Amino acid sequence: MPKILIVGGGYAGFYTALKLERALRPGEAEVTMVDPLPYMTYQPFLPEVVAGSIEPRHAVVSHRRHLVKTNVVTAKVTNINHATKTATITPAVGEAWDVDYDIIVVTAGSVSRTFPIPGVADEAIGLKNIEEAVEIRDRILTNFDKAANLPAGPERDRLLTFTVVGGGFAGIEVFGEMRSLASALLRYYPNLTFDDTHFHLIEAMGRIMPEVSLKTSLWVIKNLAQRGAEIHLETQLSSAVGGKIEMS
Repeated sequence: MPKILIVGGGYAGFYTALKLERALRPGEAEVTMVDPLPYMTYQPFLPEVVAGSIEPRHAVVSHRRHLVKTNVVTAKVTNINHATKTATITPAVGEAWDVDYDIIVVTAGSVSRTFPIPGVADEAIGLKNIEEAVEIRDRILTNFDKAANLPAGPERDRLLTFTVVGGGFAGIEVFGEMRSLASALLRYYPNLTFDDTHFHLIEAMGRIMPEVSLKTSLWVIKNLAQRGAEIHLETQLSSAVGGKIEMS
């Protein structure tokens, strides 16, 4: 029986396995999917998780619950040898082992790029999985609680200053959702005002959202500015050490 190995259980890997389950006849092939997480994340929903518009559980889909005919392995594929058609599977606990395959589908996804910018790897939060979305939301809520106990000054300004790097679709959406969340929170903190919150978007290009027309891009910038956000175009992040943003 042919063996099909799917590396990665994100959107592409999950739906590859799901469609194979529907297309293959019983005994036609053995399908195995390997991913370090037990669920698939709908990444377009992550900004809404940040804002609290939807619950985190609504942005994930359990592998084992929906892939009933697929051999689901919660581990990492740490090596692929095309010459011998074998792959090494390494679990979080226990010894690694090798599996054979006839067909391999590599859908391992991507990770947030930190570039060689001081402080980014230690201070920044990406937005690739549900844990990061929840962490961003928790950070905003915690910072509001801390700031509410402080007098006006540099430390309160620091706690209420939020920066997003990247002006593509994902960056703009999470930036807008964060701004909306902060505005909604103000009703619960009578000693904080709209002007106490500061939102900055850093984009290296001369425009945001290159996927859309320039007219639409300019409209989004105008809308965000009306909501109290600052957009820094043709600007690069040079340092984030110690929670202090430096731009060039």
